Amino acid sequence: MTQHRAPGAAIDVRPLDAGRWPNLERLFTGRGDQSRCWCAWWRLPGKEFGASRVADRRELMAARARHAPAPGLIAYAGEEPVGWVAVAPRAEYPRVQRSTIITYDDAVPGCWSITCFFVHPRHRGGGLLDTLVAAAVAHAGAHGAAHVEAYPVEPAPRQSASGLFRGPLGVFLRAGFTEVGRRQGRPTVRLSLLGG
Repeated sequence: MTQHRAPGAAIDVRPLDAGRWPNLERLFTGRGDQSRCWCAWWRLPGKEFGASRVADRRELMAARARHAPAPGLIAYAGEEPVGWVAVAPRAEYPRVQRSTIITYDDAVPGCWSITCFFVHPRHRGGGLLDTLVAAAVAHAGAHGAAHVEAYPVEPAPRQSASGLFRGPLGVFLRAGFTEVGRRQGRPTVRLSLLGG
């Protein structure tokens, strides 16, 4: 169990595994992109994602949750699942390498990617994204990552929550990530976990 403290509440952040799968189902139930995507967008090439059904995407993530290392982390307030971050070795995300908006460097060794967030509407605005980023970096480092990347957005005024699924740039900059490139105005950020 990894415990992080967000403003105003004790938050436990735990890796997704088969036993915690019902908690992710509970979190993703309801209206919104999370209930349709199941964090499969980065994991499937465009045509495959478009041809897949919601049930296929859900099963893809359920199957991945049965294998270590965990493909993401769930944040809990007490026993209630309130947030999610997807983090895995970059090689698990074929869309990263093929993207037209990511500055991709194949020479970066041991690179993991933080690709997606979801925070329950009742828990937004309280610093939970910062907690999730810190936990994701720790999780990646504990499993041998040398670098962690992300592909955030710079929020526009009145940005919709669904448009922030990659995470806002400021959250990553506060966590020590640095911008390593831009394509079509979209930043790629990276944090080195190598000492010295």
